[in-house]
Amino acid sequence: MTTIHRVTSQDRRFPLKPGEGVDSIHSNPVYSYAVTLLESDKGIAGTGLAFTLGAGNELVCQAIDHLSQSLVGREIHELMADWGTVSRSLADHPQLRWVGPHKGVVHLALASITNAVFDLWAKDRGVPLWKLLLDMSPEEVVALLDLSYLDEILDRDEAITLLRNEQDLRGDREKIIGTGYPGYDTSVGWFDYPDEEIVSNAKRAID
Repeated sequence: MTTIHRVTSQDRRFPLKPGEGVDSIHSNPVYSYAVTLLESDKGIAGTGLAFTLGAGNELVCQAIDHLSQSLVGREIHELMADWGTVSRSLADHPQLRWVGPHKGVVHLALASITNAVFDLWAKDRGVPLWKLLLDMSPEEVVALLDLSYLDEILDRDEAITLLRNEQDLRGDREKIIGTGYPGYDTSVGWFDYPDEEIVSNAKRAID
């Protein structure tokens, strides 16, 4: 039994050097994270992040504080057995839902909270999250999802069938563990970087 006994948020901001992170739309970003920290009675903690560009990051943190308090006292495995339903109930907060239940501040706050509960869950199980998810049944995986607004196209039973149909191919996909996977790095090139710097950053990213 691992119970969440405290939830806090942190407003973390990282100013960039001139030219970094700049494109045709984002002319002066401050890379920022709305952080959710879930502390458990066992001493392990879950950490979740949602990314913003600076101004308004504190609003996401305030939304995290409002939405996450109902998680205090919940046992993590019981919580994750039906996270899709829990996530929907958080998004449909009777007062906060008018400030954006599926977009904007609330969406970002839910993203941070969701990352944190999954992080705590995997840490308590002692396995990487991808392994935890792979070892679950299709029914358990689908229970993690909020299929609102999708069920006319993909309902719960159809989602379970899709996952079940892919199980026989799992062995082939797991070979990637031994061979590795190409990296992904968006920071190698920004609007104001000269070509030489982009080439240098790209080489460094794959070394």
